[in-house]
Amino acid sequence: MTKKINLDKILTDKRYIVLLCTLCTFLWGSAYPAIKLGYNFFYIQSKDSFSKLLFAGYRFFLAGIILMLIQKAMGKSIMPKAMSDFKNLTLLGIVHTLLQYVFLYIGMANTTGVKSSILGYVGVFVSIILAHFIYKNDKLSLKKIIGFLGIIIINFQGKNFNLDFNLTGDGFVILSTVMGSIGSIYNKELVKKNDVFVATIWQLILGSLMLIIIGKFSGGTLIFTSAKCGILLLYMALLSSVSLVVWSALYKYNKVGKIAIYSFLIPVFGALLSAVLLGDSIWDIKSLVALALACIGIWIVNRE
Repeated sequence: MTKKINLDKILTDKRYIVLLCTLCTFLWGSAYPAIKLGYNFFYIQSKDSFSKLLFAGYRFFLAGIILMLIQKAMGKSIMPKAMSDFKNLTLLGIVHTLLQYVFLYIGMANTTGVKSSILGYVGVFVSIILAHFIYKNDKLSLKKIIGFLGIIIINFQGKNFNLDFNLTGDGFVILSTVMGSIGSIYNKELVKKNDVFVATIWQLILGSLMLIIIGKFSGGTLIFTSAKCGILLLYMALLSSVSLVVWSALYKYNKVGKIAIYSFLIPVFGALLSAVLLGDSIWDIKSLVALALACIGIWIVNRE
């Protein structure tokens, strides 16, 4: 007799949480070098923000279709519990897919990579602060503050970092992280009454269609020059679909702060994989200390 898998137990077990969160952050970290490779494969120029939006739109649309096919293969409905939920799912798609990536791609074109990576940490704090006010059992504590602080301090030691503020650069990167955090919290509420797959499918498809429309009508282009373009796009769609479903499920069953802290590993994995795939140099004391502090911060928060 086949033993039934208890997903609720898996998603609340500390051992599996560590494994699944690490998997998600590894996949999202791999998106950094994958995006850079994609710009090369599709000949997207650094200032061509609308072609970048089109690239993101195709990626997320394909991710949504992959999840839809998986859901249908499992014999489950791809429709939300009520048709009225489409309004909430559309709003989720606007915030978590459309606005997050519009702000990100335009912002990254108008600021430095160093500042983008540092400002990206704002999203973790936004998630923790929102959770503090929304959920009674997920309050901000001294341990969490200590766990985050060391990671931020080490990142402000970058040689190329400066305090000049550019609204359409630094400001948009911050807005992108805020949109991502708000979207994650909002998604946590939606999946309380809807299947995680269904919520993720529709936020991806609805949000990506908006990205594609904006990119297309603003002059963006995406030229498939070889098979490697399709393979890369498929990989990026798979990493988005898998990580979003798993992350949403983890948010559903756990405190936001307990899961959000793992987001600090995303740029760490991104740097490591960029070194392997793109030849970027990361073997300096700052990178190693950042990795150590990220691990210590996660350990401190999970001791609560």
